[in-house]
Amino acid sequence: MREVPQLYLEGLARVEAKEAKEAAELKAAKAAEKVKIEEKIAQAVNAALQKAKSPAPVNLIADESNKQSNPDWQINWSKAQSTDISVFYPGTASLEWILGRKHGGKRAFTKGDRCVECHGEEIADIGENIVSGKSEKDLEPNVIPGKRGSFPVTIEASHDNENLYLRFSWSETEHAPVPFVEGGKMDPDNSMKLAFMLATDDVEYADRAGCWATCHADANSMPYQQTQETLLGSDIAKRLNLNNGVTKYLKESRSKLELKGRGGKALGGWDKLKDENEIKAAEDSNQYMDIVRFKSGNNEIEDGMLLAERKMHGGQGAQVHAALKGDTWSVMIKRKLISVKPGDISIEAGKVYNFGFAIHDDYSSARYHHVSFGYKLALDNSTVEINAVKQ
Repeated sequence: MREVPQLYLEGLARVEAKEAKEAAELKAAKAAEKVKIEEKIAQAVNAALQKAKSPAPVNLIADESNKQSNPDWQINWSKAQSTDISVFYPGTASLEWILGRKHGGKRAFTKGDRCVECHGEEIADIGENIVSGKSEKDLEPNVIPGKRGSFPVTIEASHDNENLYLRFSWSETEHAPVPFVEGGKMDPDNSMKLAFMLATDDVEYADRAGCWATCHADANSMPYQQTQETLLGSDIAKRLNLNNGVTKYLKESRSKLELKGRGGKALGGWDKLKDENEIKAAEDSNQYMDIVRFKSGNNEIEDGMLLAERKMHGGQGAQVHAALKGDTWSVMIKRKLISVKPGDISIEAGKVYNFGFAIHDDYSSARYHHVSFGYKLALDNSTVEINAVKQ
């Protein structure tokens, strides 16, 4: 036994003090941002109500430019559970990258550690390193000058006997023109798209990575994207819709994923599709992700599922009301808890579900979005991040 050197103890104390200071500053910044967003929402609500001279509850947001009518959901958002979650720019980081040699956390991840457990305090730094092209992992070859690396989102969750209610709020950004796209806007028809995914633990990696389980290195706009000639000339084109390239998919639908890339092999598994019986068995075993997506351009609401590919139809649907007031977005979503539609995840009391979301802001598309880590959602459960409290 030897005494720990005093020099080491002093150095450790300095490091701990520095980390504590940084954590306190981050917490204060998040709190300030939350207050800012809540103040802007309240101002927008009051202005809209005064103009309309309506007795509607102050928790509803009116938006004259929105084509949808103002929802009469009668939600008391003051009873909802509020959570602040930052989304960040992921670049080309895929499931194959997470499970590959360049990811230092591969071992912990494969043993069950959640991404947010290791990286929850590093979200802003990760996003900035990737979006600026400074990441040592070379995760962004196509830098967009001025694009932000991350931003905080406030999520409020509640439910009644029939429906789940979610409200997402965040600050809009100044436009950063994309230098490699004519006109600077990837999706000029939609200034914003928001999507969230739900899954049970039956989906491998969903418990720790959330919707990252669907992101692969050979999908559209990713490093190993295949040419349309290759895709449409394959046997897979007879079974999947590849007219717009390879969409997101789950490992459960493939016989193999290439992770190492030795011998020039492309990472991913777009062409390793299992047979129809195996895929149907996976679906029957809840090995899919339920996805709801909203597009701001025409207020389109899509409800689909992810397994062999992304199918944006067939679910029970949802109701969405989105409003941009000043520089603050507020997106309210109403979704039935229970569904018998294929691809839907029913949300029941006493169970915990895997939850992730993504925001395409500033007219972006494909992988050029901001994403969350994987989180947990449940009804009236204070141990999860997204706790939907009963009205």
